[in-house]
Amino acid sequence: MPTDLSPTARALRAMEILRNRPGVTAGELAASLEVTERAARRYVGILREAGIPVESARGPYGGYRLGRGTRLPPVAFTEPEALNLVMAVLDGHPAAVGADDPVGSALGKVIRALPESVGRQAAALRA
Repeated sequence: MPTDLSPTARALRAMEILRNRPGVTAGELAASLEVTERAARRYVGILREAGIPVESARGPYGGYRLGRGTRLPPVAFTEPEALNLVMAVLDGHPAAVGADDPVGSALGKVIRALPESVGRQAAALRA
């Protein structure tokens, strides 16, 4: 990870780590962020100040994890991931083409959020 990241970028990276590795210790978080343990705890504090519920537990099985029901910001997909997600949704729910259908509505949001080149391919799969 680049060492010249802003505190905001590191806090967002910390949130991603907590989402992907529940129970991560302060030491593991610090190593992933390439900062000290004290700085890692500071980034957890920044997340808490932003209203993101980060739970912590002490002891040998302790660590940090995001609280249940945490509403996370949009997830970034690679082009292949995004296209495969669209294909999987359409394969499992072929009626997901209408905005009235909750799956179709969610799929439309995903397609609109994609970069133009990938969005065109995904929209073509949906049509």
